Amino acid sequence: MKFLVITGSAHQPGASTLLAEQLAAGAKEAGNDVETIDVGLHPVAPLHYDADNHLIPGDDRIEGLLDKMVSSDILAFATPMHYFGMSAQLKSVVDHMIERDQDLHGDKQAILLATADSDNFDPLKSEFKAIVDHMGWTYAGQVLAAHTYADHLRFYPQIAFELGKSFVASEAV
Repeated sequence: MKFLVITGSAHQPGASTLLAEQLAAGAKEAGNDVETIDVGLHPVAPLHYDADNHLIPGDDRIEGLLDKMVSSDILAFATPMHYFGMSAQLKSVVDHMIERDQDLHGDKQAILLATADSDNFDPLKSEFKAIVDHMGWTYAGQVLAAHTYADHLRFYPQIAFELGKSFVASEAV
């Protein structure tokens, strides 16, 4: 299967990025084709409309990312929870999905990897579920790491690794 992991943390090394790295490592170990794109440290431009309310297509970088999203079987979104939702960097990617809304609909799986100072992920889960439901994707799993100081973070990376590893690749064609 083709995995695309999109990280949205501006903090490096960030806890959500660590979860993404471990998810990717597990998925690779299971034989999947995995690519990670960091929009946290290398953000994409926000979505823009012209004066007549026509969508202005993104630049080559976002168009390339959208192409990769369309061609992937599994999309993993990794983000710290900022003010009850995903990071602005990751939200910019989600906003650009409108450019390929129809192409992205359908037979895909989505994973949420998130970190926060508290254990109330309900607003972020609700936001992510709305996206998944709109797209007709399957919610394939999550790792929600609360209170992500160093000692408490110790077991979440292994959970992310095992989640990635659980997606066993089909036999090579």
